[in-house]
Amino acid sequence: MTRPTALLAVIALAAMPACRILEAPAEDGLLTFEVREVVWDLPSPQIVLFVSDDKIYPCLNYLIDNDLSVQNHSIRVAMSGAVRPPNVCLDAIGPAQIRSPLPVVEGKYTLEFTRAGLTDRYVLTVTASAIQITTLETHFTHPNALRFPRAA
Repeated sequence: MTRPTALLAVIALAAMPACRILEAPAEDGLLTFEVREVVWDLPSPQIVLFVSDDKIYPCLNYLIDNDLSVQNHSIRVAMSGAVRPPNVCLDAIGPAQIRSPLPVVEGKYTLEFTRAGLTDRYVLTVTASAIQITTLETHFTHPNALRFPRAA
């Protein structure tokens, strides 16, 4: 390799983290979450799962890689531990997140988060007046609160 080519290769490798091409997995960090009702699309509110990691990124809209599935009364969020940069950076710092509407109605649901061979389990209870989280087993997640009011 010639000297100019080697220099360009070193510069490109040094610039990759700044361009967020090399993303380290966040397998060891604590995740916080909440399930609350929001009004995004009028007229009806939606129940949404919000998950955040414990790191700060240069854009507010970094994403936690996940696969969310809802079947019957079971909600499962499988996470690889990877964090993906956004296509367009929201010009503020903040944690990586998951923001996902949940197709749930009143009733009880199991809520499971899986990552790196660990599973955290909760019971999610949705009533007309509140959304309640009951902890069964935790390793890497923690709810921000155990109860969230529903929209009146």
